[in-house]
Amino acid sequence: MQCPSCGQQSAEGKFCTNCGSQLIPETNKAEEYLEDNLTATSSDSSSESQDNAGDDATDKLKEIGTDFSHFFVTLFKGPSNAKQANHTDINSSIITMFIFGLLIAFSYHFVLQSIPSGFFMNVSFFDSFILPLIVFVLFQFLIAGLTFVGAKLAAQAITFADVLAKYGAYLVPFVLLYAIALIFSLIGLSVLATLLIFISILGVLIIIPTFILMEQPPEGLDRIYILLGLYMVTIFAFGVFTQAFAESVIGNMMGSLFRGF
Repeated sequence: MQCPSCGQQSAEGKFCTNCGSQLIPETNKAEEYLEDNLTATSSDSSSESQDNAGDDATDKLKEIGTDFSHFFVTLFKGPSNAKQANHTDINSSIITMFIFGLLIAFSYHFVLQSIPSGFFMNVSFFDSFILPLIVFVLFQFLIAGLTFVGAKLAAQAITFADVLAKYGAYLVPFVLLYAIALIFSLIGLSVLATLLIFISILGVLIIIPTFILMEQPPEGLDRIYILLGLYMVTIFAFGVFTQAFAESVIGNMMGSLFRGF
């Protein structure tokens, strides 16, 4: 064993026979070297795992984006293809519903911003954009859920994921109509814009649930009664959502007004 102090070879032991310095066993050196290598390997492995996780997330987002583009283009060319949608299209469906919510929120925000200066301008961005977005996206999920209940009352073989996917698929042409309505509104064609917006909202409330429930023959209750009940519940829910949303926004505006005095 070589002494680390004087460099002389010495018999094995705790101390050097030449200078008396404490000796370090070779096995300890090997163990330290092994531990250092293991630590470095572990760090490299951890870093590699994080990189792989990041790559997986990126690949997943690319896959979702590719699926949505194919989904949207297919339904743009042939809206009747929505009947082929199933649970595998649920991500694309939710994206479509979110886009429709964005359009609704943008139009509402634009209307508020176009009002002349006054206490209405005290409405926050949350109340004029974020809140409408959240409310309308949730409302679409509610309509899809009510449609699923109607399908179960008709004893149709369909899952909620399938209903949600079909709802987003049938929504594509109504999203396009609403987008065109916004363009008409910006160029001053308010009558046409109002008509297209009305058709789009009608599609969300009534037309899409009807399309979904008419795809399969009923084995349970008659579809006419189911649809009538669904229409009443949907319109009632829309009224409740609209009233609650309006009261919330007006309350916030009034609060901002009184805080100014």
